Amino acid sequence: MRKLLLFGCLFFIGMILHSQEKDILGDEVIALKKKVLDRKVPIETAAILIYDYLEKAQQSNRKELIGRAYYLLSVKNTDLQKKAQFIDSALFYTKEIKGDSLFPMKAYFHKGVSLRLENDYQGALDKYILAESLAKAIGNTGYQHHVKFNIGLLKRRLGNYEEAVKLFKECQAYEESKKDMNVARYENILFQLSSIYYESGQVAKCSAINLQGIQLKLKKDKLGLYYNFVVNEGINLHIKEQYESSIDSIEKGVIHLKESHQAIANLYLAKSYYALGKKEKAVFLFKEIDSFFNKTQDLFPPLRESYEYLIKNAKEEKDKEQQLYYTEQLLEVDSMIHANYKYLVNTIVKKYDIPELIESRNNLITDLKNDKKQIIIGSILLVLLIVGLMLVYNYKLKQKYQKRYNLIIAQSNTITEEITITKDAELQPVIKDIDKDIVQEVLDQLDKFEQEKHYLTNQISLKEVAKIVNTNSKYLSKIINSYKEKNFATYINDLRIDYLIDRMQHDPIYRKYTIRAIAEEGGFSNPEGFFRAFQKKTGLKPSYFLKKIKESQQKKQ
Repeated sequence: MRKLLLFGCLFFIGMILHSQEKDILGDEVIALKKKVLDRKVPIETAAILIYDYLEKAQQSNRKELIGRAYYLLSVKNTDLQKKAQFIDSALFYTKEIKGDSLFPMKAYFHKGVSLRLENDYQGALDKYILAESLAKAIGNTGYQHHVKFNIGLLKRRLGNYEEAVKLFKECQAYEESKKDMNVARYENILFQLSSIYYESGQVAKCSAINLQGIQLKLKKDKLGLYYNFVVNEGINLHIKEQYESSIDSIEKGVIHLKESHQAIANLYLAKSYYALGKKEKAVFLFKEIDSFFNKTQDLFPPLRESYEYLIKNAKEEKDKEQQLYYTEQLLEVDSMIHANYKYLVNTIVKKYDIPELIESRNNLITDLKNDKKQIIIGSILLVLLIVGLMLVYNYKLKQKYQKRYNLIIAQSNTITEEITITKDAELQPVIKDIDKDIVQEVLDQLDKFEQEKHYLTNQISLKEVAKIVNTNSKYLSKIINSYKEKNFATYINDLRIDYLIDRMQHDPIYRKYTIRAIAEEGGFSNPEGFFRAFQKKTGLKPSYFLKKIKESQQKKQ
């Protein structure tokens, strides 16, 4: 009995000691966070303090504390690769934690920040949305608005200004409702609103926000984002076409901005110089933006405009090498924008906007309990009706396309005797002034022109064809309009389409070509011209026709 009591006492004392140790480590990480996040503390000093704590946390084998230590290491690190590694470790130790008011929520959010810095907008948005869902689940309103702000940044980058403004104003109202406002965050919200207003041409609203931001500096006696608002007002003045005032404001503040903000300021500074005829200064600044893109491999979409100026300048200077370089740069920028922002458009709508709309809809249904059944039944019937109509439409469209395809194949495979046209010139009032022997000779030469496939020559003109068939452009145009019953351009394009239809049917090499390659083989200057001509003649898209040809060939094998 004594042994049992002794064991119980020792166990109880051990639990107390463990509890005390737990409290000590928990309190220590809170104090550590406050200390190391102070900007006055050097990064090297902060790293030493965090590593010392990490060792204690690892000895305690408490995952939530180990995760917090790695989180702090990630926050303080400036090397993107190490930052990503540390936050991955923080997530590893905290992602399964339940009931924690901060983790893994903060780890997911900071992972989103890390991915955004690496230009991985897809991953960043996913992590932001996950962090917001966790904040919402535990009722952390402050962090919800913190995430909303960052999603607002992405919406601004997409040009979804109305939706971004709504998010930023929510964040602004939240900060204003707090007893102890976070001035730095409030300033950033105002800065984003100011930027959206000049980007969307709302110059009066932009000026009002800039004034509010500048006055914050006077109230708090801290610079904060003072120069950002000065530069934004300079950009606003450019939009008002007050170019000299714009240059003055932007140049006052640009050197105080972050590099990414400097690139945007340089764009408008360059455009103001360009508008004033100071081309050399403008081109220098446009080139600075190109250097920024080469360094970061990321570019805010509006900055692509600088390449249009650089290409134009290279053309005027007749510098083909520079023109090629900036053209290739612009293509790379557009490719990057398409890859990053196409995803953002789809994901923000599917993973953020739609869930928000669904939540609003559900709240409305709850408020209108009496109409719940009617709304649900009506919605289901409407959806079923729309789906049904779409299925019928798609079925009929598919049949229509199939009929057109079958007709084209039948016409292409039908062997017909070529009949020489012997219309009486007198019966053709359009060409009454041309001798019928000349008409017949031209028609014979056109037949030879078609057989020898001169129409495949790229950008062949009416004048060139007239020379081939030994007549003048005026006569040739009238004869084609009368006897071919189409204008010259349609006549050439139809011959090319008939040729390409035959090749796609009977030449397996053509079935391996891209649409661009097929267009070039047919003498078209670009795929767009081929697309229009093919659809005009056949009623089908070339990609659809090529797909059906491939399917029919596979069935034969």
